[in-house]
Amino acid sequence: MNKVLYFGSFNPVHYGHTGIASYVAAMPEVDAVVIIPSPHNPFKDTASLADPKVRLKQVRRAFEGLSPKITVSDIEYHMPEPLYTIRTLHSIKEAEPDTNLILLIGGDNIESIRRWYRGSEILAEFEVWVYPRQGYDGENACREISAMPGVRGIRFLAEAPILDISSTSIRTAQQN
Repeated sequence: MNKVLYFGSFNPVHYGHTGIASYVAAMPEVDAVVIIPSPHNPFKDTASLADPKVRLKQVRRAFEGLSPKITVSDIEYHMPEPLYTIRTLHSIKEAEPDTNLILLIGGDNIESIRRWYRGSEILAEFEVWVYPRQGYDGENACREISAMPGVRGIRFLAEAPILDISSTSIRTAQQN
């Protein structure tokens, strides 16, 4: 079983998130897509994040009914901080040892994944799929990382829709 895990702050959730998840869920080799909102991303200031419970409700509402393959998990709401991706991945892998877990990230994140907490372990243990993001050369970053020794697998989703929206741009527009 191939299960794609789509982590994020979703601050706020928008049609770019749902569009990418729907695109991946429609891929024939994908059995499930799990949306994993994080109550607190260690890279982000808590003050910049909307209430975690409100974001979780918004995420559930946004993804409801999109595809029978898409579910939302609150796993990180029950884990101790700091919430590092590798810890969540290991927790899911422990619960589902026979499932092939695939990490779905944006082209902006693939450029920084080696600086994540135990990022090299993520790259060695889990397949990573990367969707394009406006203003980032995710395809080139994927080629570079794929060439590194010990990387399990990187796949650039070149055909995925590039949606010109971000949570940052929404928050900025709301402040003006």
